[in-house]
Amino acid sequence: MTQDDQIYRNLQIHLNKMPIGFPSSESGTDIKVLKAYFTPDEALLATYLEYNPITLKKIHSRAESLGLTLEEIETKLDSMVQKRIISGDVNLRTSKKLYGNLPYAIGFFETHINRLTKEMAVAFDEYSQPFITEFLGEKTGFPQMRTVPINASITHENNVMSYDNAREILENVIGPYAIAPCVCVQARELIGKKCEHNMIERCMVNSQSYLDRGDAREISKEEAVKILQKAEESGLVIQPGNVKNAGGFCLCCGCCCGILSHAKLLDKPAELFATNYFSEVDGEECTGCRTCEEVCPMGAPIVNEVSFINRERCIGCGVCVPKCPSEAIHLRDKEEKIVPPENGADLIMKIAKKKMELN
Repeated sequence: MTQDDQIYRNLQIHLNKMPIGFPSSESGTDIKVLKAYFTPDEALLATYLEYNPITLKKIHSRAESLGLTLEEIETKLDSMVQKRIISGDVNLRTSKKLYGNLPYAIGFFETHINRLTKEMAVAFDEYSQPFITEFLGEKTGFPQMRTVPINASITHENNVMSYDNAREILENVIGPYAIAPCVCVQARELIGKKCEHNMIERCMVNSQSYLDRGDAREISKEEAVKILQKAEESGLVIQPGNVKNAGGFCLCCGCCCGILSHAKLLDKPAELFATNYFSEVDGEECTGCRTCEEVCPMGAPIVNEVSFINRERCIGCGVCVPKCPSEAIHLRDKEEKIVPPENGADLIMKIAKKKMELN
């Protein structure tokens, strides 16, 4: 192992200690990701940071062995913030700069909307399978995102809380409403794989930082509703953050989404998704037309003479329900409902606490 390789390995180990970790892969694709984003000097400096941002003075003290002045470290850190590979902020009370590590996802992968290189895209494609169970919280039980059913699949028989209703999530957004391109779609296009769906802007965000960086465009509430409706008609899966007060959501497809496309390769993907619903087929109404098989992003329908939904694969997205020409599929409530954490800070705290218990 070269000195540079050891630096990247040390950063992988360091990032893996964060609430949303960065697990190693036998094939070395974890290191391939880090090399696509960090120079060796940046990777070395990043190992002195923490998930919760800390002051420049504290970082300089930790990195004393590097022989750099406080000003030199500040310049390097500011450059890394500009590259969007670490976080940078200012303490409003003390006016001191703060710097912190970003997770891979949701983190420095998403900050590269409109900035991805082919090297990053290839690394994303190759590393997503080793990373997917970390993102979905296999060990902690707290995935970063949840799946909510499309509104066209919901009936009066379903008990749907506001955090499971995309229309209500939109209604509760204070603003600004913004829409961003899907970074997963951009990554796939860079490696020559075109999305099957004609929608590039799919990330509905309530974030001024996205607008300030030029990663999203501001839209009206009415336009947001129209985009959501178009996504439902296109068979996209709605995935907000796994919190009660989600400020937006991703509109995801099975061909490009890093979550869906790689979770589909798992034996029992439904076990890792935060979802309160599943689809069920009325065998007497089903004609065996295979439409559900074509639209399902998880390969849940099993079709012989009629269709049967494998609940170990069904994530309750409801995409199949309005697509069924014989109206044989219905959305059902799970007996035990999953109540999400209150907010993002609560989610991260629960993930961190569970990881500490396991270690």
